[in-house]
Amino acid sequence: KNVCIGSGRAAAIAMASGIGSELKSESYKITGDPRKPDGAPSSSVKMTCSRSNFRAAGWKEEDFKKPIITIAAPYSNSMPCNNQFLDLANILVEEVERLGGKAHLAITPVISDGQTQGTRAMRYSLVSRELIADCIELMHEGYHADAIITLGGCDKSVPAAVMPLARQDLVGISLFGGPALPGLHPGSGGGACATGSRAEGRALDPGKVMEAIGAYGKGIIDLEELHTIECAGLPGSGSCSAMFTACSMASAVEALGMALPGTASHPAMTRDDPRSIPEQKRADCVATVQALFALLGKKISTRQIITKESLENATTVIYAVGGSTNAVLHLLAIAHEAGIPPEQYNIEDFHRIGQRVPLLANVSPHGPYHMSDLDRMGGIPVVMRELLDAGLLHGGCLTVTGKTVAENLANTPSISSLGPDQDVLFPVGRPLSSAGNHIVVMKGNLAPDSAVCKLSGKENVELVGPARCFDDEDSAFQAIMAGEIKKGDVLVIRYEGPKGAPGMPEMLSPGSALVGAGLGKDVALVTDGRFSGASHGIMVGHVTPEAAAGGPIALVRDGDIITVRPGARLLSLNVSDEELASRLAAWRPKERTDVRGTLSKYATQVRSAAVGATTT
Repeated sequence: KNVCIGSGRAAAIAMASGIGSELKSESYKITGDPRKPDGAPSSSVKMTCSRSNFRAAGWKEEDFKKPIITIAAPYSNSMPCNNQFLDLANILVEEVERLGGKAHLAITPVISDGQTQGTRAMRYSLVSRELIADCIELMHEGYHADAIITLGGCDKSVPAAVMPLARQDLVGISLFGGPALPGLHPGSGGGACATGSRAEGRALDPGKVMEAIGAYGKGIIDLEELHTIECAGLPGSGSCSAMFTACSMASAVEALGMALPGTASHPAMTRDDPRSIPEQKRADCVATVQALFALLGKKISTRQIITKESLENATTVIYAVGGSTNAVLHLLAIAHEAGIPPEQYNIEDFHRIGQRVPLLANVSPHGPYHMSDLDRMGGIPVVMRELLDAGLLHGGCLTVTGKTVAENLANTPSISSLGPDQDVLFPVGRPLSSAGNHIVVMKGNLAPDSAVCKLSGKENVELVGPARCFDDEDSAFQAIMAGEIKKGDVLVIRYEGPKGAPGMPEMLSPGSALVGAGLGKDVALVTDGRFSGASHGIMVGHVTPEAAAGGPIALVRDGDIITVRPGARLLSLNVSDEELASRLAAWRPKERTDVRGTLSKYATQVRSAAVGATTT
């Protein structure tokens, strides 16, 4: 029975001794500290009512001796990226309690980028990053927990799982739920839904599904083939199988030192069982809990791990694997939460660091392979060893293993040692693409603060053409599907920034429609919104100042000539300063009657994309 045992101060002091008690510190503030006088703050006597409530929730007497460990899980049963997270959380809980801790479960909201693509619900995606981070902080700090494990899955939940740890300098560690395997096209051309496991075929991923929509609109494929791709593209649980935003940020978090080496690429599913958690991911859970207890014992907190140098490591890995442009936003946000001053790490630093890093990973969306293929090669540690040997990483950065990057990689093979019989990863000396051909931070009179372009290995990209302007994503998508966008056009989609949308939604639908229609090399898309990690083509996003703030993108008119020249970092509008000043004088902010609640609060608080679109 759950009854109070013992009486008096001797029993209370005895309560504070035992397994795990040497790791308990912060949580004494809520369970009561028997070493303090009765009238002192957080004394055992003062916190009697708190313990009474814990007992009502099922806590036993011995639980008050234990460190409280938060397990934060952004969960929904409706999305493949995070639908295993209750199961993962329960595995973590079991291991925490086995090692003498008391697990405290914190379930947060989560938004699926894949499911909200092309809808106004996508406005909540980037907003969810802030909300998830705030919810994790609330559930951890509100219970005076001693340490924390956070789970990351769909795009925004991966940085959101790290941001509160940096914000509050917590003892913590993050674990990626894992990528799905790529879908396999059944090759029959039939319309019956299948997992893709029945026949070997070309690998599919969510990007291919989105591009198929454009191909259908152009008449390249029929409705039956579109349905086949829909059914086969995503075979089971896990985040997007390619180097889109989720896997990009999982790679960055591992490189940052906030996740155990190798865990970013371990798949969330198997072909035989696409819903259950594989043994490797179960082992990741056990190892993560053990690492957390070691961090707690050594009192290693997040700001000892997240530093200017570790952020540079994460940036370097993003460039090496061909990661998503969303990493710009998220790493800037993590730096902000970690208290790294902008003069030490900002969007120009992101660009500067990246320009010395060649593209090494031949993975989708720019290559044929997927995260599971990278995992077969040894995962992110192999990439990092190659970069370390080339002098491109800071080897002395501390990580959640309690060791440095260099120590973690001491026995890891480099890409160069894998031999010539694989083409998933390329060595620094013979890269997939030379340095300077991935993410480029651009400026010009159309983007006085900054804009972001992803080349993914493409060279000599340049387009000069007339603007076709749309004040929202939907009207632009309709124009593409109707065949109104022609080769040489510069498609401008505005009022989709952090404040303008609000929420800075991704422009994957129109971007993929362009690629699917065969216009990816001949039409540039310029927007103050974002792009999915699945996006490729001539895509320039994060244009700042955004249209809603009166940025020059709001002043562009149909037919204006725009120059997109990533090699020169130039995004310019062939309109005189005098004419732009005249247009600005006549410009008025758009009135919005459909923005209420969470979106309204976000729009009043959010800062520019050039500094990470943060709200704190």
